[in-house]
Parts: sequence; structure tokens; C-alpha cells
Amino acid sequence: MKAMIDSLRNNRKLLRNKSRFTKERSFLNLKETYLKGASGKPRFKPYSKEAIKKIKAGFQRKHKQEKVLFAFLGLLFFLLFIFLGTFLIKEVLQEQNDRKQLNIQKQEQAYLKHIAFGDRWFSESNWHNAIFYYKKALELYPNDYDSSYRLLQAYGQNCEKELEDCAKAKDLLDELLVKFPGKKSELTQLKDVLNYEYGI
Repeated sequence: MKAMIDSLRNNRKLLRNKSRFTKERSFLNLKETYLKGASGKPRFKPYSKEAIKKIKAGFQRKHKQEKVLFAFLGLLFFLLFIFLGTFLIKEVLQEQNDRKQLNIQKQEQAYLKHIAFGDRWFSESNWHNAIFYYKKALELYPNDYDSSYRLLQAYGQNCEKELEDCAKAKDLLDELLVKFPGKKSELTQLKDVLNYEYGI
């Protein structure tokens, strides 16, 4: 019998003293423990009206400060957004303007090249090639008087020398008289070349 008791005592010593799982310690458990310790009746100190007003005022002040902070941050982000947007729009517009200027320069260079080729062929009395290049110049600037006048001269010379393009010369002359009334005296001088078409 004594051997059994000793055996049980030794076995108990071998067992753990603490539980494997620790008790959860949270605010709710602590409160529950304190309530149990106070025989289950919570005792809260009553707050006065002034203390409640102070607490309310503190909360309102804090709320106001948060509102002001959020408004300030919102305004800051809004201004930053406007600044970045304006900067980006400026950059895009500048890039578009640069590209436009480059295209205008290229177009002007091509126009001058066509006029130069047309003048060279005209001086060599090669009316067909001159007409071709003057038409190319007119494609770039359809309302340009100089290239139109050169084309009319080439048509007139081709009509006079080769008896070709007389109808085109007459149509172009009529069109230019309507489009450029200020150049009437200059244009009417070319009518002499087109005697056959006008019946003069």
C-alpha cells in the first residue's frame, strides 16, 4: 500500500505544474475578473456634468482638428493635381506646337523645291515638267497665288507653242480672276496668249 502511495506521489511530481494553454488576458477578462472579485457588482464613479462637458468639448476639438487637417490635405492634393495637370498640358501643347512648326517648315521647303524645279523646267521651255511641279506646289498650298500664276503661265506657253492645255489655262484664268480680284491687271495680260479660247 505504501508503495502505491509513493508511486502516485512520484507520478504527480512528474506531471507539469502549469497548464499547457495560457489563460487569455484581455480587457474583457480582466473586467470580468474584477467584477467577480467585487462580488459581481460593478462600481463606477459617477461623472459630473462639467466633466461630461469637458469630455464632449475634447472630442469636438479633436474632430474639428481632424476636419481641418483633412481639408488642408485635400486642398494640398488638389493644388498639386492642378499644378501637375497644367505642367503636363503645357508640355503637350509645346510638343504639338513644335511638331506643327516642323511640319510647316518641311512643307515650305517642299513647296520651294517644287517651285524651283518648275521654274528651271519653265526656263528650259519644258512646259509639261514645269506644269507637273507647279501642280505639286499647289497641292501643298492650294490658295497660293504665285504657284497658281506660274501654272497659268506654263499652261499659256503650252497652249501657244504646243496647242495643248488651252482649256485648262482658260479655266484656271477665270478661277484666278474670281479668287484674286486685286491681281486682275496682271492676269488679263495673259489673255493675249489665249486668243483662240477667248475668241479675241
